[in-house]
Amino acid sequence: MDIKKIRADLLLLLTACIWGFGFVAQRSGMEYVGPFTFNGVRFIMGSATLLPLIWYRNIKGDAAPNTNRKLLFRFSLLAGSFLFLAVTLQQLGMMFTTAGNAGFITGMYVIMVPIVGTFVGRKTGLVTWIGAAFTLIGLYFISAVGSLDAINPGDIIMLVSALFWTFHVLIIDRQGSLDPIKLSCGQFVGMVC
Repeated sequence: MDIKKIRADLLLLLTACIWGFGFVAQRSGMEYVGPFTFNGVRFIMGSATLLPLIWYRNIKGDAAPNTNRKLLFRFSLLAGSFLFLAVTLQQLGMMFTTAGNAGFITGMYVIMVPIVGTFVGRKTGLVTWIGAAFTLIGLYFISAVGSLDAINPGDIIMLVSALFWTFHVLIIDRQGSLDPIKLSCGQFVGMVC
């Protein structure tokens, strides 16, 4: 039994649980504040928690060498813009759909990334197309409940949000050798601005 594999699998399971429970927390948070306030506070806290880590890594010398500040600024602004659209639509969509639907539909970006990626020169294999078909079938059963007119506006907003998550992932994929922690912090700041 490989301990490293088991630990990696458990960490992936923990990540999936945190991601899934996050939708319940987001939906609950919307009972107290609006979507813009919720996301603003969320991403200000995210960037603020990364600043000490960036400072520490710079002192220790662990940061990516020769970070091109102009490139970092451009990618942070671009990624932050798509992140803003994705999370804002996600929060708005949750006002009209369930946390379960929101999580499932948002998760469609995992299938949408390679599909949209084919239009920008990425290769996509047969398994992805099969996965996409099953995802669409699952989306129908979870959202439509037997008829297409049962799809609520929140589900449609969540689907558009998933498309912006797709673009966000494809932008991050193009970032090259930028320091990922500085890019994360920069996009959070760019999203709030």
